[in-house]
Amino acid sequence: MTDADQLRLEADLIGVMRAAASSAVANGAAFVAPAHVVLGLLADARIGPVVAPLIPREHVESAAAASGKLPDVAEVPEGAIPEGEHPPFARRDTIAFLTRDGKLSMYLDADAFHLYLEGARRARGAYDAKNLVHALIAEAVKEQTLMALIGSEPQRIGAAIDAL
Repeated sequence: MTDADQLRLEADLIGVMRAAASSAVANGAAFVAPAHVVLGLLADARIGPVVAPLIPREHVESAAAASGKLPDVAEVPEGAIPEGEHPPFARRDTIAFLTRDGKLSMYLDADAFHLYLEGARRARGAYDAKNLVHALIAEAVKEQTLMALIGSEPQRIGAAIDAL
């Protein structure tokens, strides 16, 4: 794979995902759930002030605190490891981000990973936080639990983000 084949992650997206990982840790979750991602977006200096009036924060915080469901991710088996040795860490079929302080890595659960991938599909050249918001809006139309997270007016969130 060449550099031209790779999608660059913008600093704002990395900041959102690190805030999401920190939110998961603060809520005692084993994985980053969509509610933690929404909290990460709300914490972003550019995105947060625009979407905060449109997203019911109390509901998102409640969902983040209750995000103890099974993550629906699988451990990826290691290749040939010499007998008696163990892999240095568990690999999973998802992606991990560091917390804001850089002390912990947190894997995304299957739903958060799906959101992350949907945002990547919308990116052209570089993946930024706006792509992630657009993915959240698109998926919320199809998924009732996401719609409940962001409120009943995703089109207003999209318009606000497009105006940035």
